[in-house]
Amino acid sequence: MASWTDGRRAVLSSSSPPASQQGPWRWLLLILAAAALLLGVQITVAPLQPPGGGVQVLDKAQVMLDTDGGSVYEGTVDLARRWDGDHPGQGGRATYRIALAPHAQAQPMALLFSRVGNQVEVRVNGGLIQHWGELGDPEFDAAKHPVMAALPAALLRADRPNELRVDVTIQPQRLGGLSVVLYGPRDEVEAIYDSNRRWRELAMLVFAVGLLGTGVFTGVLWVRQRLPMYGWFGLGALLGMMRIIERAWPDAPLPWPWLGALAAICYMAHMALMCRFSVLATGPAPRAVDRSIDIAIVASSVLAMASFATRKPMLLTLGLAVLVPMSLASLWTVARRAWKGGEARAWLLAGALLASIAAGVHDLLAIRLSNASGLHNTWLQHAMFAFVPITGWLIAERYSRTAAGFQSLNADLARRVEEREQQLHAAFEILREQQHHQTVSNERQRIMREIHDGVGSQLVALLNMVARPGAQPQALREQVQHALDEMRMAVDSLQPANDDLATVLATLRYRLQPRLEAAGIGVVWDVAELPELRELSPQVVMHVQRILLETFTNVLKHAGATRIVVRARMSEDGTLVTLQIADNGVGFGAASAAAGRRRGGRGLDNMRSRAAAIGAQLHVHAPAEGGVCITLELQVERGESAFSALSQLSG
Repeated sequence: MASWTDGRRAVLSSSSPPASQQGPWRWLLLILAAAALLLGVQITVAPLQPPGGGVQVLDKAQVMLDTDGGSVYEGTVDLARRWDGDHPGQGGRATYRIALAPHAQAQPMALLFSRVGNQVEVRVNGGLIQHWGELGDPEFDAAKHPVMAALPAALLRADRPNELRVDVTIQPQRLGGLSVVLYGPRDEVEAIYDSNRRWRELAMLVFAVGLLGTGVFTGVLWVRQRLPMYGWFGLGALLGMMRIIERAWPDAPLPWPWLGALAAICYMAHMALMCRFSVLATGPAPRAVDRSIDIAIVASSVLAMASFATRKPMLLTLGLAVLVPMSLASLWTVARRAWKGGEARAWLLAGALLASIAAGVHDLLAIRLSNASGLHNTWLQHAMFAFVPITGWLIAERYSRTAAGFQSLNADLARRVEEREQQLHAAFEILREQQHHQTVSNERQRIMREIHDGVGSQLVALLNMVARPGAQPQALREQVQHALDEMRMAVDSLQPANDDLATVLATLRYRLQPRLEAAGIGVVWDVAELPELRELSPQVVMHVQRILLETFTNVLKHAGATRIVVRARMSEDGTLVTLQIADNGVGFGAASAAAGRRRGGRGLDNMRSRAAAIGAQLHVHAPAEGGVCITLELQVERGESAFSALSQLSG
């Protein structure tokens, strides 16, 4: 009988690589590698151990073999040997007969086949109890997982041995034939089978989800960032998924041997691309290593296709062997970088490569070349899965570094912004101080010019009149009054208008109302509600006051009017203010024309020039009902606040 514990001892004895004393990360690599290999052992070997009791191990059988090559063999066969080991590259048919002990109890029994295939029929005492696929139909493969067949107690004989007959049809290079069988009470055998199935399903689920999820995620990263390491890992993970699908799908639609060739190519490319990913994850790939990976992928793929096309398994073995030098070159590159740089990622990848190479060499020598039975399981598929958590860790580490870099960049940017804000604030303070001094200087110049041109000219004229013999008191009084008006307007222009034109008009009314009433002239103030106006600077206020004052002065001196109407309106679009002063005087008659030539002509010219200085237009016309109407149109900019609540000014 074959030993069910030898394989487990062999796995455990070689699962841990030599420990290194040069850093904690290498201890972590030891733990990860041992855990990955132990997981593979538990999934594939440990659950098949018979628990003792009534379970028997059947490892011998009488067989009649009929190979595709025409040879026929009858005799005893060791079930621990594989069909493809004894008949490489050949398919055929086989009938296995095993004598089962008499069974007098009512307890049902069961058979657990560690591997049987590829299409199978199981009979006990001539009765068919189970079949997997149809004999000779290559679209089904029962050799991918252990299978169980229940034996009803009614079919078993109690007085003599029972005959177990297993008929199989086998395709070349498909791991067919019959391996070691467990026989015992159904409850015990079923417990072993269920445990093994759970472990296998868990392994398939973990491998499939891990490879698919990581492969898709790294593929998305490659699309977004175009980093080659992500692209190669994503492609390699998806190729590894093809191997899992082929192992888990007994009736895959692709016919044999194309399915076998495709699965072999995907699996070998998966291993090669994991090596390329490991090298790129630690730095640029050396040209020699990169070229060796390309050569290994092409050579192993060609050998795999040739192996299945010519039915020569040794070519597939040679294709697997081609990957070993390429893997060692990749390991040397990664290990050297880990030794020089001491980065955790390099040590992790070096450990994963070392474990994968060790597992691959074990599978190549101890299983494939030695023709070991179905009880011996490959290690490489479990060691290769270590790249999945390592890749997840690398992505997380890269994200953490990127996030830390962004935080550092943001902190540096915030510091620079703060420094620049301080510089701008200091520059703004200097500029504001300069603007303040410039504004004060401009305002002084304006006041000096207004006093010189206004009050000064009036005082000079008054001085000339006083120096003249026989000066009229009334003329002197008027000249003094003009000088006072000029001085008052200069003072009023300095008062804050608060962007309120109505206030300017009200101040002017306050100044002129006594003189107008003393002259017997009634004033009607028809000022609508006006909004705040941004452009009412002291210079604008002064020009508006002088235009209006000149108008009132002309009315007092020349119009002979008894009534003046003052109107102020804002246009509907809020961009034009219209000021209008109309009197009921004599208008532009003969008498007034002579006066206009003496004074009014120059007065109107001054008013127009002042209007142009503030961007306004001045219109003078004579209404049909008599008198003169002067209109000032001022373009304005609306303020942002609400309309000012102005009182209606009425006489």
